[in-house]
Amino acid sequence: MRKNKGFTLIELMIVVAVVGILAAVAIPKYGELIEKANLGATLGNLSSIRSAVSIYYGSHMEYPYSIDPHAAPGFAKVMGKELPYVKAVYPNHASPRGNTVTVSDVHEEEPTDAGKGWFFNRTDGRVYINSTEADIKGNAYSSY
Repeated sequence: MRKNKGFTLIELMIVVAVVGILAAVAIPKYGELIEKANLGATLGNLSSIRSAVSIYYGSHMEYPYSIDPHAAPGFAKVMGKELPYVKAVYPNHASPRGNTVTVSDVHEEEPTDAGKGWFFNRTDGRVYINSTEADIKGNAYSSY
């Protein structure tokens, strides 16, 4: 009498079902973790830009004309040749991703729409993420 070794079809189907359920739970969580990492990188970039604006102000006793290194060569000496990106991509329909700069001359003005990149108010030296859309945590990007 010989014993057959191996898995039955029902055992294989159960394994496939379990793997499918795990994948259905893990893939959305992975996407959420990626967006949280993008938000963290964006907030880190925002802090470095704000620090560079403070350093520029300390050296020149005025805020730069723009935070775009190509438009303000003096600021490029502090910030570097390239402005960091807003890496956040949530929400997909109005993502703030990019490194464009919107400059304002109106005192205490803040972003008012779902723009892209950075918003810089040169009257008071404030830097924002240029979007009023909510991030993955539910906070408006311009609130940081």
